[in-house]
Amino acid sequence: MKFTSTTILNPITPKSPFEKTDSKGIFYIGMALVAIVIAIAGFGPTMVDTESRREPVNLAVAVHGAIFGAWLVLFLAQAILVSKGKISFHRKMGYVGAVLAILMVVSGYLTAINMARRGYDLSGDLIHGVNDPITLLALQLGDIFTFGLLVGIAIWYRKRSDIHKRLMLLATVGALMPAALTHIIGHSPVLREIQAPIIVIPLFLLLFASAIRDRIYLGRIHPISLWVALAMFVWSNLRAVVIGPSEFWHEIANWLIQ
Repeated sequence: MKFTSTTILNPITPKSPFEKTDSKGIFYIGMALVAIVIAIAGFGPTMVDTESRREPVNLAVAVHGAIFGAWLVLFLAQAILVSKGKISFHRKMGYVGAVLAILMVVSGYLTAINMARRGYDLSGDLIHGVNDPITLLALQLGDIFTFGLLVGIAIWYRKRSDIHKRLMLLATVGALMPAALTHIIGHSPVLREIQAPIIVIPLFLLLFASAIRDRIYLGRIHPISLWVALAMFVWSNLRAVVIGPSEFWHEIANWLIQ
């Protein structure tokens, strides 16, 4: 299929060949489970063993964590509904997803700003590889912005399942998982000792999992799976290496947290 500007501007177009040859959502169920496992591995240890925490969980962090968990559970449920052919109920649950996405963006923004004001995270896992909380804020706010943008576009393309589901997947694993991955590295003594940005390895695999799957099972890669994933990977590294440490960003961030 030729992916043109007309396709991008018009969400109600004839069905894509990717829809006709696609499976029944097993891949998306698997990716949802992977995201849940990563989230548990990232945030679970300091919730169970509180001795290493700097401070107890406050209300704002608890609310954000609950919304985060609800989104992952809903993403899994939506993938299961599609695999069972319950498309009508899937679409109704989409309204819940839209509300959760808004709450995720708002709570994520507030949580990130509050952490930057404190200068440390409550769990004690961070900041690994980033000594400046202002630089870390660039990564956090960038992920929140990316999540909201991708979910918004995915909702616009809700009648194009081949575009919709890939954007939702990338929003979940590409924009939400970096936080959990950073915590996994932060509370692992072995991983903390590695003087390299090792987070790029799991992040790369998560972002391009859809492209790999497309190539293996469909014989071709959907443009969303390739180009959006690539843009997200570049955007992530750009924030970490260029934007976050810059004086310009520090001026903006200091204004935001005041």
